Amino acid sequence: MKKISLLVLLTAITVCSFSQVTDEPVKPKLKTDYLKKSRNLKITAWVLFGTGAVINIIGISKVDEPDDSPVGYWVAGSVLMFASIPFTIAGYKNKKKALSVAINTQQLHRLKNSNLCTVSYPALTMKIRL
Repeated sequence: MKKISLLVLLTAITVCSFSQVTDEPVKPKLKTDYLKKSRNLKITAWVLFGTGAVINIIGISKVDEPDDSPVGYWVAGSVLMFASIPFTIAGYKNKKKALSVAINTQQLHRLKNSNLCTVSYPALTMKIRL
């Protein structure tokens, strides 16, 4: 009996800990969301690139000193500069998505009292280029 109750308790804990509870409805990504994400990614990319460039310049200035080896500076700077490339690409992709997402007003034709009437409603549209 103890084994069964322990098994039920562990199962209940597992189910509760891996369940996803959302109180807020999932909202669609808007143009401003993609533009903000794109801007943040581009800022991150430029900060990484600039930091890597500064570290490389520090490594170049340490060439004349016999005690310090500038190789560590060059490696660290180059890694940071190369790490900025994925952020730049992701920022470009998000900007491209922002250009394809828009909120438009669309027309809905429906029957009302045996008459055809037009109703406007807001719609989230996304252009997919093939």
